Amino acid sequence: MNFDAIIKSLTHNLGAKIVSLVFAFFLWLHVTAQQGENQSFRVPLALTGIADSLTITHDVPGSVEVNIRGSRSNLMKLRLFGRLVATVDLSKAVKGRNTVSLSPAMINLPEQIDPREVTIDNPKTLVLNFEEVIMKSVPVRIAYKGEIPDDIIIESSPVIIPARVKIIGASSIVEGIEAISTREIDIKGRRGEYSEESELVLGGMDIRVVPDKVLIEMSIHRRAIRTLANIPPTMLREDESLTVEYSPRVVSLTIEGPEDIIRQITTEDVSVILDLTGKAAGTYVIEPEVIVPNGIERYFLDTDTFEIRILPAGRGGGQDRRDDGNG
Repeated sequence: MNFDAIIKSLTHNLGAKIVSLVFAFFLWLHVTAQQGENQSFRVPLALTGIADSLTITHDVPGSVEVNIRGSRSNLMKLRLFGRLVATVDLSKAVKGRNTVSLSPAMINLPEQIDPREVTIDNPKTLVLNFEEVIMKSVPVRIAYKGEIPDDIIIESSPVIIPARVKIIGASSIVEGIEAISTREIDIKGRRGEYSEESELVLGGMDIRVVPDKVLIEMSIHRRAIRTLANIPPTMLREDESLTVEYSPRVVSLTIEGPEDIIRQITTEDVSVILDLTGKAAGTYVIEPEVIVPNGIERYFLDTDTFEIRILPAGRGGGQDRRDDGNG
């Protein structure tokens, strides 16, 4: 048979041959699709019905591996459009250890899939530890970004609204929390009145905070230092007829605080007090009491103590005088 004869034989009644081939192909697809086979599926795991008074204190698998037997066509549809979910009802869970067996009945299988052809591979059971949920009120603390610069000062105490928040979670977690922090606040380069809303940092803890944000208000100023010189002490005494000799006669007071407050203070605004009440004639070493206006952060007196000499009535004419060391 020559080449032309072969071509003529192949092309003879070509339409019928093509139809036969197409029919045979679809028949093969149909037969193949109806053959049963096993396929593995990873099905998302959903936990429902947990009482508000209980919580799980550990990680739980997010999915379960199952094996499903069925026709290839049904399994293909299931994989593409099934949206399977294994739902575990925990409405009867109690505080402590709970063991739950997983079964095909927990999976939302379509009608064409026989539950008897479904097996749970991994995990077959869930071991869940439930703890009691408690609520606790704790203070809020401000977290600053880096160190507070030395050249600025925060006047008084920052205001946090609210100053305390409620934390809700497992008792083993909540009981160990004494305070909760804001996210880091950057005050570098800021001056004057400043306010900011801040979220609270949970630090990866499985808790809920109410409210989850606070408002922070503070007054930020440039730091200033100033020394007030020649401040005489003020005597507190019951008997004005006694003569008091004291040394030093005047002192210097260094004050530190917000610049706009420091620059307005004079020696008239501060007091160095020596309390002599109840003291009879004699020699004493007394620590002074220093009174400064509100807003002063720190102060330093150039002496820690005063040497006091109280003379009996009639000596010295009841006058206070500087101790010159000559008696």
